[in-house]
Amino acid sequence: MTSVAYPSPQFPGPPQVGLEIPDGWSPVVGLGPAITVERDAGTPSAKVEVVVTRLRDWESLDEASMRIAGALEKLPGYDEIARDADDVAGHPGFRLDATVQNPAGGTFVQAIRYALVERENARDLVQVMGSCAGAQRDPALAEIHAIQDSLTIG
Repeated sequence: MTSVAYPSPQFPGPPQVGLEIPDGWSPVVGLGPAITVERDAGTPSAKVEVVVTRLRDWESLDEASMRIAGALEKLPGYDEIARDADDVAGHPGFRLDATVQNPAGGTFVQAIRYALVERENARDLVQVMGSCAGAQRDPALAEIHAIQDSLTIG
């Protein structure tokens, strides 16, 4: 009989991820994302989440990028701020910033960073997604970008 385990060289666990957060931001523990941080109560609402997803061998960064861009483009009031294919935390990556219409009124800013982390026996997509109300774009978006730029992947 053969034993298998997770994590192991045959079944690697997800990569370690980390963020630096400025004063006025706090971690939020919950289900789902590997990391969630939010602006503290009493300040304009903004959030950054890190999600790690295992990719199949045939899935590409371009396909993942097209899926998220396609989903955002379908939303009412979509207005692209920036998009590029650029390294994220030293890995092949994708960046997209856009505003969309908030169903409750006003606009919503979405800042997305994807990094493709390839290791032996594993390909992971590290997604760093920030959001804030459109009215809070300044200074919240700059803070979100600084948090995203601090991403470390080990």
